[in-house]
Order: sequence, then C-alpha cells, then structure tokens
Amino acid sequence: MRLVLRFDGQDVQEFVLDKEIINIGRTAKNDIVIDNLAVSSLHACVHNSNDDFILEDMGSTNGTFVNDNKVDRHTLKNSDIITVGKHQLVFFSESSTTSADAEIEPDDSEATVMMSADFQQQLQNELSKSKTVTQTLQKRQEKKSFWGKIKAMLGLG
Repeated sequence: MRLVLRFDGQDVQEFVLDKEIINIGRTAKNDIVIDNLAVSSLHACVHNSNDDFILEDMGSTNGTFVNDNKVDRHTLKNSDIITVGKHQLVFFSESSTTSADAEIEPDDSEATVMMSADFQQQLQNELSKSKTVTQTLQKRQEKKSFWGKIKAMLGLG
C-alpha cells in the first residue's frame, strides 16, 4: 500500500505504508510532512486495521477530504484522493500495482522526483509566502514581548 503526494497535479513524493500508523501534518515529527500553512501540525493519520487502511482526521483546522467529501474517518479504497490543505495524497492498494510498475518503482530511500520549472517556481513562491508569514508572526510576537515588558515596568500589565 502506498500514498503518492501531489501538488498542483504533479506527483511530488511516494510513501510506502509500511508502519501501523502513518502521521500526516506540517511538522517534522510526522511521517508525511506537508509544509503548507493550511495543514495542521498533526492533520490526519492512516492506520492499518485488519488489512484495511483507515484515514482519520486528527481535529485539523481545515479538515480532511476524500474524493471531495469532508471526512472524520474513512476506510481507504484504491485510487481514493485525500485532500489536505492544497495537496492531495492518492491511495494505491498493492493489488493495483502491476508487475511493470513494480519493476520500475525506485527504492524509496534514494528516489528522485523530477519537477518541471513551473512546479519548482510554484514551490518557491509557496516557500516565500510561508517565510513572509512566519517573519510577520515573529515580529508580532517580539512586539508583544516588548510591549508586555514596558507595561509590566510601568505597572500597567
């Protein structure tokens, strides 16, 4: 069983579902990391239950969708499209893999994904937006800390 991460119609990365629980989210603690502000820190998980793969939303802010329907819990079927933020994860069951696919499938640890120049530009734009938002939030936090200190010194806070 595997999930293929897609962004803007382009395959970005493939993940083999070789653990009992696969966490999906924005932070590095997750098995599948999707660096997008629309994705919660721990957004969803996929777990193996008696050879069924169950997708569960983990209380995400923006929700988890399967085939354009919002779900809290869903038993995945071959070719289901999971939408998390601006990204899609396509579920493929082992039975859908042909012998030809198996022959050309690269080892996950050394797989390289070829991205078009347009896609690379889109990723760069997303990263720039993310950095700008992060910098703005950091500046706001610094101001809060500064004003918090001033108010405390003046006995106003």
